[in-house]
Amino acid sequence: MRISLLIIIFSFQCLAASNTELQKELVSMAKADQEVRNKIATIGWKNAPTDLLEKMRLIDTRNTDRLKEIVEQHSWVTEDSVGKKGVSAAFLIVQHSPDYKFQEEMLPLLKQSFLNGEGVTGQEFALLTDRILVHHNKPQLYGTQLNIQNGELVFAPILDKENINKRRAEVGLPSMEEYEKIVAEAYGMPVK
Repeated sequence: MRISLLIIIFSFQCLAASNTELQKELVSMAKADQEVRNKIATIGWKNAPTDLLEKMRLIDTRNTDRLKEIVEQHSWVTEDSVGKKGVSAAFLIVQHSPDYKFQEEMLPLLKQSFLNGEGVTGQEFALLTDRILVHHNKPQLYGTQLNIQNGELVFAPILDKENINKRRAEVGLPSMEEYEKIVAEAYGMPVK
């Protein structure tokens, strides 16, 4: 009985993050990211004061610089090292980074983490993939990137629309039809 209890306790400890200090730091960085964005969203992105937008840029730059140091020291973080919350926080920092080159450098690491089941979700991989493609004026693969035009949500161009639901399913995303409903409800405006 004692041996099986030790095995169970050991198993649960393996599921936890091994670097809790780094996990706390990443989660704190992501919290700062979200707090400033939530303030801006409450005011409205069109009406956001310059000082708040500047604060967001400073947070994004500071977070990016620190994540670069972390990746240089530890490589890309994994669920084993910083837990699911830590990996998601690191992803958020990459996604909001003003350094597009850094985003591109991180994409293969995020893809590998997703494929290896090391913490990056299919949705996170798809979001960063599409963000990078759209930044390079290329059609997106997963249909995650939208813009607001004339009071409507408009998807950035999508490659091979006929097979988009297949690609979305491969990374665990809902169909485009479901996603359009979710996005329209979340933003309170129609999708064109």
